[in-house]
Amino acid sequence: MEDGPHPDSFQEAGGDGQSRATDNEKDGVTYSYSFFHFMLFLASLYIMMTLTNWYSPESDYQTMTSRWPAVWVKICSSWICMALYVWTLVAPLVLVNRDFD
Repeated sequence: MEDGPHPDSFQEAGGDGQSRATDNEKDGVTYSYSFFHFMLFLASLYIMMTLTNWYSPESDYQTMTSRWPAVWVKICSSWICMALYVWTLVAPLVLVNRDFD
């Protein structure tokens, strides 16, 4: 398979003479699902590390402890992210008359 745009993935627009690119994913996608999920997995591990201050080999217990406002900011931001994610899953089921396309 050669690189570059394929002529069948473009459509001519109306009478203005400009061609517009359209995303044609009938035969396959241009990205890898496994790579996407692997990167998402690595991002979740990174967030887990930052939330728990996991990797600090030369520190003692006193420097590992955080102040309570910083802990609550981390906890609240993680719960807000989780609530937004759950809402994106639940919203199409709850709001049936709305178009989410």
